[in-house]
Amino acid sequence: MAFDTLQFWGPILAGTGAGALCAGLGRVVAPRRKPKPGWGQVRPGALHWTGLTLSAGLAGLMAYVGAFIGSARADGATQMQVLWWLMVAFAIGAAFSLLQMYRIARADIVWRGGKVQFNGAGGTRTERQIADVMSLTRSASGWFVAMFDDGAVLRIDPYAKGAEALMDRLVEIAGEGGATAL
Repeated sequence: MAFDTLQFWGPILAGTGAGALCAGLGRVVAPRRKPKPGWGQVRPGALHWTGLTLSAGLAGLMAYVGAFIGSARADGATQMQVLWWLMVAFAIGAAFSLLQMYRIARADIVWRGGKVQFNGAGGTRTERQIADVMSLTRSASGWFVAMFDDGAVLRIDPYAKGAEALMDRLVEIAGEGGATAL
């Protein structure tokens, strides 16, 4: 039995290539912005990057196996059908991670002292005083929602980098003002 280089390296390269391609796409969708000195920043965290690259990598690996290797077993057709469904599920997971990263980057949340700046629902840049937070809740999707007295809404992904520090600051300042907390 001869060693087949392509059969060995092909799936590895397919998975690595898909993961790297999606990581590059993640950098385009959620570019790293250097925060202003003294300002805290919310940006995609390790869970987002891990979900994106590993889901895409596994989807690429499964696609390669399904397209070029297959299965020689008696139930091979069923195995390949399950493989393709799994590949689709992992590709959807990668797309979902990418969407979450885009939402975090689009919100562009920064804070310093008692004020927070973010892009609102219409995409307009807004600055609010943290003391103006009327309620802090958790949505069904798991995101934290800060509602300001003028109706502005700030949504924060709890898995984003910097989200915990911002939530601590919101609870510290808004909690003193009598805001409804989590």
